[in-house]
Amino acid sequence: MKNLQNFIGRNLRIRPKQIQIFPPTPPTNATLMYYCEKDLLGNKIFVEKDGNNKQKQKRILSR
Repeated sequence: MKNLQNFIGRNLRIRPKQIQIFPPTPPTNATLMYYCEKDLLGNKIFVEKDGNNKQKQKRILSR
């Protein structure tokens, strides 16, 4: 998240004021990736599912 925050600030030159934690909705690729923890090519991806850790990520980005 800190790398993302640095990228946003350095390359996009924006500072987000609101961050949304979205629950993926069926039938979307995002839902499939969320539950299987794999991208569309079958590669393992990290998916944060703990609510407290999601809030921590949100706070990092909205600094």
